[in-house]
Amino acid sequence: MAHFLSLVTGALVIAGITAPAASAADRIVVKHRTGLTSAERADLRDAAEVRLTETLPISGVEVVRPEDGNRARALSDLREDPDVLWAEADQRRQLATDPLAPLEWGLDNVGQTVWGTTFGTADADIDAPEAWTVTRGAGATVAVVDTGVDTGHPDLSDNLLPGRDFVDDDNDPVDGNGHGTHVTGTIAAAENGIGVVGVAPEAHVVPLRVLDNAGGGWGSDVAAAFAWAGDNHVRVVNASLGSGTVTTVEKQAIHDHPGTLYVVAAGNSSRNVESSPQYPCAYTEPNVVCVGATDLDDHVADFSNYGATSVDLFAPGALIASTLPLGRASNLHIDGYGVMQGTSMATPYVAGAAALVASAHPSFVASQIKAALLGSVDRIPDLAGKSVSGGRLNAAAALAAEPPIPTSAPAPVATPQPTPPPVPAQTTPAPAPVQPVVVARLSSVRVSGRAPHATLTFTSSAATRIGVNLRRLSGHKWRSAGTTTAYAAAGSSRWHVGRSIAGLRLRKGSYKLTLASAAGAVSVKFRAR
Repeated sequence: MAHFLSLVTGALVIAGITAPAASAADRIVVKHRTGLTSAERADLRDAAEVRLTETLPISGVEVVRPEDGNRARALSDLREDPDVLWAEADQRRQLATDPLAPLEWGLDNVGQTVWGTTFGTADADIDAPEAWTVTRGAGATVAVVDTGVDTGHPDLSDNLLPGRDFVDDDNDPVDGNGHGTHVTGTIAAAENGIGVVGVAPEAHVVPLRVLDNAGGGWGSDVAAAFAWAGDNHVRVVNASLGSGTVTTVEKQAIHDHPGTLYVVAAGNSSRNVESSPQYPCAYTEPNVVCVGATDLDDHVADFSNYGATSVDLFAPGALIASTLPLGRASNLHIDGYGVMQGTSMATPYVAGAAALVASAHPSFVASQIKAALLGSVDRIPDLAGKSVSGGRLNAAAALAAEPPIPTSAPAPVATPQPTPPPVPAQTTPAPAPVQPVVVARLSSVRVSGRAPHATLTFTSSAATRIGVNLRRLSGHKWRSAGTTTAYAAAGSSRWHVGRSIAGLRLRKGSYKLTLASAAGAVSVKFRAR
């Protein structure tokens, strides 16, 4: 590679970033029924004794706070209102904590020495030089949902487009943390003879700041940025962030923008995401790509999460050198550059490769870009059973992949580019098509009889996991009687309603049961004696 930094030997210390405690822990995200007037929404808020904090750029969704500070009470009241489709506590989000990282071995690994002692394995990389014989990303745009960016950085400024700050609610997404600038450099640092070079050095980046200078932020801001990118027809989003808590508003934003591919981090807890979910990684929306991290020898990095059905593929994430805000302390002792590691660093390798695919194939929709990335990986023994693809990103092979034509796809959102030159024959296996994830819709729910001798029936358009919310009438209020998740088969389901339902205990009284999938919720009332 022509533009590697010369590393200065020395101690490398990266402090873990911890988000501050929530200062507004009573925030609630709520989605109204379609068609409500502003007066009707105001009446709804008055009835639930909440006040409007902000309206999100997602149809019918807003953030509110209880007048009395009692979020549990306000959530219960909102969920009882028939004009509310769902309401949830706004969740904190923070960076997927990033340890160390140098040298751009992830682009072209020749078995070089890294940090004086660590040796890599030749070709344990994404084959970037081979990919650049086809395209360097011209015409493609990636939105980086993170801590912002140093807009004056000489390696980045020519490739940046105007962005948005969802933390301070302005159009100046300044990076006071460094994480977002580092991620941006991996995606699209210019090949300009200085510093580092990105995976897609001719692509553009839109910085969307959702995390503050300490690396913490709100799920509602993340969702707003996801929606903003989709509304503005950005084809690829990089989100090197996460949390162990699910949030409906993020999932809704992703679901509402199927034409945008959301590339997200698997997390750095050395855990199986199947048993310890990390979000957005664990969302089942078909336009999500979750990325784990590999080290210089094509092994799963010791900090990386993994999962046979949740993590889609791996990419280099250990000892990654990239850009940092100018004037910031650097473990490379070079102003504007530093080393980090984590799945946060692996994610932009995949987002950059997605930009290359989008550049070379302007007509590809999100599902085809995803299929090209997953179907062309280098399958590595150590990664078998650790991800959907069982492999590590190969950008050059992804450009040569021919994913299936979708049966129904939105119109292309990028300006067509000249047809790229042919790619030399690859030795990688033929692309394996990615099966689309069907969003199940629930319907025809009813209860026959009275518990403990009753039967619940409902219909699901596809097999899926569903949320189960049980409430019991107490006085004139519906009070929570428990929540859980359950499996629903495709077609008609019959559940026995005895002394419990879906594992939730029943006692004498009136109940309201709500079943929820990603497509919406259905409710039914019944009595137990």
